Amino acid sequence: MQLTKLTVEGFKNLRHVTLVPDAAYNLLLGENAQGKTNLLEAIWALTGCRSFRGTKERDYLPLTGGGLEVTAQFQDARRAQSLRLVMRPSGSAPEKKFWCNEVPRKPSDLFSIFHCVVFTPEDLALVSGGPERRRSFLDLCSAQLHAPVLSLVRRYQLALHQRNAVLKQHLPAAQVFGMLDVFDKQLVSLGTELSIQRAAYIQQLSAVCVPLYSQIAGGREAISLHYQSGIYGRDAHMHLPDAATPDIAAQYGEKLQHARPSDLVLGHTSAGAHRDDLLLYIDGKSAREFGSQGQKKSLALALKLAQAQIYSQRRRESPIVLLDDVMGELDDARQAVVSTVVSKMQVFVTTCHPAALVSPTAGKRFLLKQGELTPWEENLPEIP
Repeated sequence: MQLTKLTVEGFKNLRHVTLVPDAAYNLLLGENAQGKTNLLEAIWALTGCRSFRGTKERDYLPLTGGGLEVTAQFQDARRAQSLRLVMRPSGSAPEKKFWCNEVPRKPSDLFSIFHCVVFTPEDLALVSGGPERRRSFLDLCSAQLHAPVLSLVRRYQLALHQRNAVLKQHLPAAQVFGMLDVFDKQLVSLGTELSIQRAAYIQQLSAVCVPLYSQIAGGREAISLHYQSGIYGRDAHMHLPDAATPDIAAQYGEKLQHARPSDLVLGHTSAGAHRDDLLLYIDGKSAREFGSQGQKKSLALALKLAQAQIYSQRRRESPIVLLDDVMGELDDARQAVVSTVVSKMQVFVTTCHPAALVSPTAGKRFLLKQGELTPWEENLPEIP
């Protein structure tokens, strides 16, 4: 997949930005707070997903007032396509509309149309943060390969929310059990399928990420990945089947039934796919608890690079790769590994310090200043 043209007007501080990127390497230069990350965020917004920075949608709008528009032309494995996002102020929440090839589309549709992989310094939380971050990573990655996973996750969360609402009411047992039976049936069906999807992705992730990390770490240490399932236990990816069976569905239902008395006391659902985690180990020890800062950065990088590589292998086309202020923090050897992995992908890299990068000789460089893009003829001189 390749972005061939991008136009941004009014996205945060960006004004009159028109970008015709290189097919391979694009370096976005500029001082802090000039709009480099905003430009990556505008590209990411076209996936229909929430901001990778956690930005609320109303904060996409320019501080000076008015609306925004982001348009893109891109080439996928089949044909040339176009995307357009328009947002306008409207009460407490802005009005947001998407078009693909000038046909109105829902945000959820775009995720299966326009594919990006983004890596930021905040992705260190994949290793050092809580289970929720890793679950979201697994579900997002899996959905890039199999779009219905997004709907599966939403339906599971809705059923879980409804079950928890019943538990919090502290109704008489005879009344609450009948209601819980309804939601338990939904959670068994949805949770079993979600566990299978996560297990399948972790198998792929382990096969790619383990050698990648070894390469990044120079072979000095080894990692292992483990699926800690809230229902099926540790290393569930090693024994869960490719499709749901009555036996594994029954196992899920038994866990819910066994936890029901404590759930009634606690007021929430204590067992299920929402308690899953991706356990990461370095040389047999928990990376989260015992890994150094450098090891955690390398492992987070390996996870994101593996995501891009798996997508390329399975979909037979590359995602667009967005690297936000991360390359300069890596030594030359680690930068070389990244460059090798993404060598056949279109990459956008932001930095304030170009001298710290091991940049390829080919590609384009763009300067952002106060939300505007310097024309190519005025770009910076050759980077030493």
